[in-house]
Amino acid sequence: MKRIALILAFSMLAAIAVAAQDKPKADTPKADAAKSDAKPAALPTVDEVLDKFVKALGGREAVEKITSRSVKGSFEIEAMNMTGTLEMAAKAPNKSATKVDIPGFGVVNNVFDGAKAWATDPMQGLRELSGGELAAMKRRSDFYAEINYKKIYPKMEMKGKEKVGSYETYVIEATPAEGGPEKLYFDVNTGLLVRQDMEVEGPQGKMATESYMDDYKVVDGVKVAHTMKQVNPMFAMTMKFTEVKTNVPIDDAKFNKPSN
Repeated sequence: MKRIALILAFSMLAAIAVAAQDKPKADTPKADAAKSDAKPAALPTVDEVLDKFVKALGGREAVEKITSRSVKGSFEIEAMNMTGTLEMAAKAPNKSATKVDIPGFGVVNNVFDGAKAWATDPMQGLRELSGGELAAMKRRSDFYAEINYKKIYPKMEMKGKEKVGSYETYVIEATPAEGGPEKLYFDVNTGLLVRQDMEVEGPQGKMATESYMDDYKVVDGVKVAHTMKQVNPMFAMTMKFTEVKTNVPIDDAKFNKPSN
């Protein structure tokens, strides 16, 4: 599910932004999102789009059968000539731990234990997340986020149709209880989520970010995006997930706060 990619991507964002301050910025491609002439009256409802999305993933029952997930993969920031590895462990209902190894910089960790969140990296050390960062981490760590959108985003509005690359999409503006509105783009044909726009909050402030999900593959009955491209004003980063395992044993100690 795309939530895997988002947790990994945003766990890297603050640390890489710091590391990249003195490096050339990547070209930031503009999204191909020209509005169509579709009449609002012909658009489906938010509930209809969300229902189609859940069915496209494999159905609510298949999603709920999965209680843990481990992911391994790699990332590349071409304009910075930067590559590295990443891995994540997630456990229902809302625990997540990520580890990103950035050559020449070090290891970045982000953890949410179901209530509190913290991050570690070579430049900022260990810090506990609060405010908007904590709220966003809590949303991203919801293991069943794809079937809980109406709870995560109390306000959801159908905004129309837009092109995202080769996809024709329905656009839903989703506003969480805490934080600014986000935009979700669902492929008209498949029902799958192919893009998500939001402001990512970190130590350096807020940063507008576009995330593109692709290469969905079925893993134990549920479709999972195996490729994700994240675009922000500083760089464009592509992540590929080479190993996705579900219902694997994960020790709760993995989500404990580091001692230093």
